[in-house]
Amino acid sequence: MMTKSFPTIVFLMTLLLVPPGIASPGDVVEQEVYLLVRERELLAFSAVGNRWVTQNLISGERVLENTFDGHVAVVVTSVRVLGFSALTNRWDEERLEVGESMVSLTAEGDVGAVITNLRAFGFGAKSGRWTVKRFGLK
Repeated sequence: MMTKSFPTIVFLMTLLLVPPGIASPGDVVEQEVYLLVRERELLAFSAVGNRWVTQNLISGERVLENTFDGHVAVVVTSVRVLGFSALTNRWDEERLEVGESMVSLTAEGDVGAVITNLRAFGFGAKSGRWTVKRFGLK
């Protein structure tokens, strides 16, 4: 009888000893950001910071595509790539070059990405910054 209940006791003790909030690689990030696209501005709501953060659009700038998930929101406009982090409560941006066009964009958990014909943009919620990699010549 003792041997059958021992694994159950070990399992329950493990649950008690593992601190909450420690995420393993397969864990799902909760939805902590919401994006509202308006005519002249972008509004991102951070559930972590419990506030709206505004990013104004430049005169004549058009939103081409946007997405949000987990802790990040990603927006591609006619002139910029913008990312919002719910963890840092701030926007970051990179300018598009002349002749640069979007191929794809995604947001998942703590990561956002935009791929253009010239570069790959990666956005991390923890840093709240873009990292850019230019493609080499074919």
